[in-house]
Amino acid sequence: MYRIFILTDDTKLGQQLGLYTKKYCEQNGSFPILRQFENSEEFCNALKTEKPTGVIIALPGVAGLNASERLRLLCPNCGLIWYSDLDFSLQAYRLRADYFFEYPPTTSNLCDGLSVWIKHGKARFKRTFSSEKRELL
Repeated sequence: MYRIFILTDDTKLGQQLGLYTKKYCEQNGSFPILRQFENSEEFCNALKTEKPTGVIIALPGVAGLNASERLRLLCPNCGLIWYSDLDFSLQAYRLRADYFFEYPPTTSNLCDGLSVWIKHGKARFKRTFSSEKRELL
């Protein structure tokens, strides 16, 4: 089961991203657990207790960069779709983002990013879950 966190500073955008993500995953036979955050501090605290399989970050400016760097520090194997209004493409590459898009998010580029998670990221997700099993034992 996928655990997907969504971090935005806009409630309506976060709900739309969650709805599109849920629909896309259900069409591909998976039923994710979605959590939406509007505060970077709450997001970082949740990362310490729960390890998501994927994160969608849609924050303007340096706030998105900071959240992405914190995500990689706490969850190095997590999938990342990152939207920004600034050109952080080099940083996105360095942080191993699955997809980096210009703000604002669209349905088509969200679907592109999610397809990478589902089709190409299964090995990474298996590593994430197998490491969680070891932690529980």
